[in-house]
Amino acid sequence: MIRISALVCILTALSTAHAGDWTSWRGPQQNGVSLETGLPASWSQNGENLVWKTTDVTGRNTPIVMDGRVYIFTRDGKGQTERERLVCMDADDGRILWQHHVNVFHSTIPATRLGWSSPAADPEKGLIYVHFTGGIFACFDRDGNVIWSHSLTEEYGRISGYGGRLMTPVVDGDLVIVSFLNSSWGPHGRGSHRFVAFNKLNGEVVWWAQPGGKPLDTTYSVPIVATINGTRMLIAGVADGSVVALKIGTGEKIWQFRLTKRGINVSPVVHNNRVYIAHSEENLDSTVMGRVVCIDATGSGDVTGTHEVWRVDGLKVGYASPVLHEGRLYVIENKGLMHCLDADTGKEHWKFKIGRAAKGSPVIADGKMYLTEVNARFLILELNDDGCKLLDEEKFSDPDFAAIDMFGSPAISNGRIYLAAMHGVYCIGAKEPALSATLTPLGKPRNAPADAKPATLAVYPAEVLLAAGS
Repeated sequence: MIRISALVCILTALSTAHAGDWTSWRGPQQNGVSLETGLPASWSQNGENLVWKTTDVTGRNTPIVMDGRVYIFTRDGKGQTERERLVCMDADDGRILWQHHVNVFHSTIPATRLGWSSPAADPEKGLIYVHFTGGIFACFDRDGNVIWSHSLTEEYGRISGYGGRLMTPVVDGDLVIVSFLNSSWGPHGRGSHRFVAFNKLNGEVVWWAQPGGKPLDTTYSVPIVATINGTRMLIAGVADGSVVALKIGTGEKIWQFRLTKRGINVSPVVHNNRVYIAHSEENLDSTVMGRVVCIDATGSGDVTGTHEVWRVDGLKVGYASPVLHEGRLYVIENKGLMHCLDADTGKEHWKFKIGRAAKGSPVIADGKMYLTEVNARFLILELNDDGCKLLDEEKFSDPDFAAIDMFGSPAISNGRIYLAAMHGVYCIGAKEPALSATLTPLGKPRNAPADAKPATLAVYPAEVLLAAGS
């Protein structure tokens, strides 16, 4: 037997979401917009348009829905027995089908911050990925079996995020990508915000990326994936206050836009080769707090001074991610004031006060906006050219007078709205689920055009055993 070194070239494929599924926290189009229709304009905790509710499962994030099942990442137990769990529920009646528990072995994480990130799903293979607070990053099949897992802290020197801040995984093609602050060995010795792409089927590392400078904060900006001028990009806010774009297949940095002096928590949205993102911290070029910015995503290198399309200063949008629909960008300040901006120019059309504090990202569907307000309120708004109207408001209370905070976004799937809160999970909408014929998920053909040219050759060493004569 002889041992040789083989060179392997990997071609990344692109996934396509199934109609009706909500497989990532911002939906199949990664922008908080659903094309479903016939959704309710009002509901009641006592029965109106309420399909089911349960107090056996709670959550502070966004559920995902795939193949008739709802997946929620949450906490369980109290005191010394408190831990995290991934729960799989029947989408039709809320029954718990299975659950997987993981202990929280980072004692500095407060109990209220457990279950910060959201799960992500791969509609092609039916797999679910979860980034647990203690550093476990795991892949499950639809029946709850662990396909593979990594202890990011033990294997890669992951540094626990402040208060449990974690990035939600992103699935694209053959990859599942997650980011964190780490300090390890060799080139990873210096602490930094890094992205790592795993093979989604077996958990093997495909690439590492360190696109930013010295981290100023932990961050939980969830990247989005977009094709700009034929290049598939991963676009995200990072811990040094920059917005970056990476080649999805290799992790190579394409461009960087320096935005703020602190880490970015808001996720971007992309439309027509433009990136929209915001923050609520100090700007690099002024003492004004907060900015919404539109970036031309076709550049390369440091594009800070060359590819800004427009900006609006003074809007402190630090938690709720923007949503873009029919040429209008909706951003919500931390203090609960929503602004409707023209996507082409940044000009403000109108503003609307949703409440005292906002952290959950809004979802738009069927001419309505569905969103949470921190102080235990779920709102349904009707969007118009010159303003919006409150259609419905549900306030939640706790009989024990415990605080109820709402930070997640609703998920929309097959005519139903799934909402997770710290006091229960609600399914709102039609009694009978129905696939929406108007739903057009974001997806790209798995095969490149016949005349496409290779963009990058990715070479990975591997150990191979060959017998004599083979």
